[in-house]
Amino acid sequence: MTLTAGGGRRKVLGLTESVGMVGIHYQGEFYEFVPWNAKVSWQVSPWRSWQMQASTDRYKVNLVAKTDRPSAIVRVPSEQGLVYACRDTTEGDLTLQLWSLESGASNLILEATSHLACLEVGGHPWNRPWFSSDAKP
Repeated sequence: MTLTAGGGRRKVLGLTESVGMVGIHYQGEFYEFVPWNAKVSWQVSPWRSWQMQASTDRYKVNLVAKTDRPSAIVRVPSEQGLVYACRDTTEGDLTLQLWSLESGASNLILEATSHLACLEVGGHPWNRPWFSSDAKP
């Protein structure tokens, strides 16, 4: 099983928008939750706590992550070149739950945990919690 999840603000043609995505490979299947096929929402604290939910008409996923460890400050690409603007750890605690949605019922496909999740926050300013909800299907 592999998981990639993220959320951020992007600027396209002068417009800024918040976008999120979740991708899961599990038992030969790819479960994709992206703005054009899913509703994605998240709640992220400046450090220590991440939650992400996403759903399509066929599946839903819930991610909960946390860490008690201090962050490493890392350099990331920006309009000004590489700058220290990201807090990171590779020792986060993560729980993932993936369900199929059939005939009005939720059936658990996968529940997984890791104590070696890579967790990060980045950008400026990053001094308060960030909540986002995508209005797509």
